[in-house]
Amino acid sequence: TLCPNYADPDTSFELFGKKFAAPIFVAPLGAQLMHYGDKYTESAYNHILVKAAADYGIMALTGDGPDLIYLPEVTFEPERFIEDVKAAMEKNPAVLVAISEGIRLPDGEYVGASAHAVDAFGHKALSGAGKVLENLVKDRIGCKARSIELNLPQRCAAHIASLTDIEESVGVGKAAVDCATSGKTAQMMTINRKPGAEYSAYYGSADIAGIANAVRSVPRDFINDTENGVSKDCISYLLPLICGEVSPVYENGLPVHIKF
Repeated sequence: TLCPNYADPDTSFELFGKKFAAPIFVAPLGAQLMHYGDKYTESAYNHILVKAAADYGIMALTGDGPDLIYLPEVTFEPERFIEDVKAAMEKNPAVLVAISEGIRLPDGEYVGASAHAVDAFGHKALSGAGKVLENLVKDRIGCKARSIELNLPQRCAAHIASLTDIEESVGVGKAAVDCATSGKTAQMMTINRKPGAEYSAYYGSADIAGIANAVRSVPRDFINDTENGVSKDCISYLLPLICGEVSPVYENGLPVHIKF
């Protein structure tokens, strides 16, 4: 809007108790590695964006992922976890932590293991690690903490599913039908990733006896040196798996599902 009667109009506004020079928000593009290659890491890119926004009095929305990530391939140490959270809180008062239910304590015990429940293979049922760490943070740091298990909620999020994931689920389903109708049995269907910079996969099958009750671990070089996050190699591997968006069909405000 042009304001000819005002040489220097006041465009400032307040939000969350802070005053900004203009009602303008900036946010980074996702997938820095894909867009910029090795020129900028996500941390370096966000640093440039946030500083520029602060210099000009506008708000930067970085949309960062978890501040800390803990995987079961490395030992989980509660004392170091508390120190990690404290360090993260010095940079951001709202800290987001992602953990695997399979993280283990130095003595080999699972953080969230139930002493009695087991699954069909005799493994301890893993649940509640988030609640254990929630209580640990409350007790040791004294801040508000909340844990969320992404079990049922993620099954209710088909509207943000990866197109790659959807297409591969259909593809492996078709391959399974072909496998069954050709007379094969006792097989586990597989999605095999082809080598190379461009992501591509094909479908196959393998004897289920060689897969059931076996575990494939995350490579150590996919975990950062401080063991509380993932590496660039991990992001490069995972990024193609979440590419693409689906467009759910709605009718009268409700999603339309296939009926058989």
